Amino acid sequence: MIDVSYNNIKSGLVKLICEELKTLLDRLPKEEGAESSSIKVGFVTYNKILHFYNVKSALAQPQMMVVSDVAEMFVPLLDGFLVNFQESRAVINNLLDQIPDMFADTNESETVFAPVIQAGVEALKAAECSGKLFIFHSSLPTAEAPGKLKNRDDRKLVNTEKEKILFQPQRGVYEQLTKDCVAQGCCVDLFVFPNQYVDMATMGDIPTHTGGSVYKYSNFQVQIDGEHFLTDLRRDVEKSIGFDAIMRVRTSTGFRATDFFGAIYMNNTTDVEMAAVDCDKAVTVEFKHDDALNEEAGALIQCALLYTSISGQRRLRVHNLSLNCSSQLSELYKSCETDALINFFAKSAYHAILNQPVKTVREILVKQTAHMLACYRKHCASPSAASQSLLTN
Repeated sequence: MIDVSYNNIKSGLVKLICEELKTLLDRLPKEEGAESSSIKVGFVTYNKILHFYNVKSALAQPQMMVVSDVAEMFVPLLDGFLVNFQESRAVINNLLDQIPDMFADTNESETVFAPVIQAGVEALKAAECSGKLFIFHSSLPTAEAPGKLKNRDDRKLVNTEKEKILFQPQRGVYEQLTKDCVAQGCCVDLFVFPNQYVDMATMGDIPTHTGGSVYKYSNFQVQIDGEHFLTDLRRDVEKSIGFDAIMRVRTSTGFRATDFFGAIYMNNTTDVEMAAVDCDKAVTVEFKHDDALNEEAGALIQCALLYTSISGQRRLRVHNLSLNCSSQLSELYKSCETDALINFFAKSAYHAILNQPVKTVREILVKQTAHMLACYRKHCASPSAASQSLLTN
């Protein structure tokens, strides 16, 4: 999905993307041992309206189909929209050559956003498959359409009780879109190139809940930022990926999983849903123990992930983990992983600022850290001078 409004054309971004895709699409992920990727690709350009392209291999030239009714989004063609790159290479390269010239004289600065994602979901539904949307977008979507957003960058709210409002996504259309994406196994990756305010809290919410990523390049200039962007794009396109994933964490008696953090969606308290999962994604799980844990038996955890491979196979991956239990606090401090702790505190803090002022979240973090150090000092450290460092071994 390529935003072809004035800003992206003027900056040279559209031309850069089109040139890169000619070679990058040769490197789509494939199953181990396979000669070529079984992933199909399709192309949409948009500003206030959407343009779909028929790139069927039998065509001499790509065909454009325009959808101007963005309130009732539909895909105007099925056959020829999602194609194998190897088979349709000539037509696709022809299209990628034409796109920058087609919109070279555009003065259109308004864009839509939610209908673009809806178009992707509808295309995957029609093809009866999972997939991933790469959206290259420039500005706040102010055109008259579902998901139109307003500038709500109110600096007066910073460091006040109402600061959390700035981080909360706007609901309605986007909330439903998230559900549609997860149900279809449609992952959204958003590349944003803003010259002024964009509502990232809202626009980034769908990637956050569909196993996607957000990349932001403010005041993008091809000469300065071009290579950085292309490096991000190449890595994102080439990495191995699983689609339409659902994960469940089970435990032995005495403790249970109570909270989950990550690029996930949860319809209930046990099933972790991800429209896609890849090597750059992590799910952090918080466990609480209700009873005393048995030191002999230990604690058992099973993580089961059901997903669709890039060749369309439904697969199950199971991890079983057996952990030692100890009643000695010194053993606990010796064995705990700093990286895991920091990861957990960062994610829980990020989650908390949606509902509490940043100042309150900061105070909670400081209090938790001080409590951990005080417990170590009280129960684990050898007697020492008051001036000595808390953690000495």
